[in-house]
Amino acid sequence: MRVKAQASTEMMVTVAFVVTIMFPLLLIAYLQSTNVSDQLGVQQAQQTVTKIANYADIVGAQGDPAKITLQVFMPPNIDNITVGNSTNGIGHEVIVNLRTSSGITQVVGVTLTKIAGNLTLIAKPGTFFIKIYAEDNCTQIDPMQSCVYIERS
Repeated sequence: MRVKAQASTEMMVTVAFVVTIMFPLLLIAYLQSTNVSDQLGVQQAQQTVTKIANYADIVGAQGDPAKITLQVFMPPNIDNITVGNSTNGIGHEVIVNLRTSSGITQVVGVTLTKIAGNLTLIAKPGTFFIKIYAEDNCTQIDPMQSCVYIERS
């Protein structure tokens, strides 16, 4: 009988040792995967806003009636998207706010041309088509200024 008790005690010590070693390793792996996931989302958002800004500059350089339809990928955890400036007026920025494990991260693409628009309909994960077109007057925002307007296609 004594041998069985010794074997089960040894087994419990072995299992306790394995659990003690594995728990911190699993915790580290989970934290690293969350960090990598956040970095991937920020990188995808940066590629998207850079692509939108570059094509807005191309369309703006060509002037009215230049137009292009563009396919963009939106990563998960998007909080909102702003085109123009922080109040959705005419400006030079495409701003994507992402929710990450460390809070809200702002990803900004800057254009040389004045832009305006509304991309709130694509503030969710997935692939979308957007329309970028030049206008002599930004009728939706300010009819006295020329701009490039960006909206969902």
